[in-house]
Amino acid sequence: MIEYEIVDEFATTPDKYWDMFFSDEYNGALWKALDIEREVIEFKRSGEGPDETIHRVQKLTPKRDVPSALRKLVKDAISYEERNEWRRKDNRMDVVTIPNFFADKFTTRGTYTLVAMGDDKLKRIWKASCECRVALVGGKVEKFVVEEVQRSYRATTIFTRKWIAEHLAT
Repeated sequence: MIEYEIVDEFATTPDKYWDMFFSDEYNGALWKALDIEREVIEFKRSGEGPDETIHRVQKLTPKRDVPSALRKLVKDAISYEERNEWRRKDNRMDVVTIPNFFADKFTTRGTYTLVAMGDDKLKRIWKASCECRVALVGGKVEKFVVEEVQRSYRATTIFTRKWIAEHLAT
């Protein structure tokens, strides 16, 4: 199992960040920029103010070639279902990711937390673990997935900072 953390800072408030994060406009532009197909399977919003929660399930399919180490395991493309449980009062979202290969032997989950750091500044913290329980290839799969998540977060951070500057600047 690999445990890892990714920390980034953004020039906005947690409330503005979450509103942007769940907006159709931001998501449409983000996933296109990352070259990932996105299909929203379920989206349920409930509660108001600090009691607001969102349950979201989406299928994500990166438009990239399957790495050689995984070609024998994946028929066409790598895709995954991402399940989000968000609570505004905690500035936190729990994420479970289920891939289209080894779903019964692969576990990846994490927590996405925002920490306010003064006026219009926050820290985004992603703490996660990735475990693939398959003899001989499990470690390679874990390494590939974590590297892919890290690469995606770097691109997402660049995109999000630009989006905030262009759309959320006060």
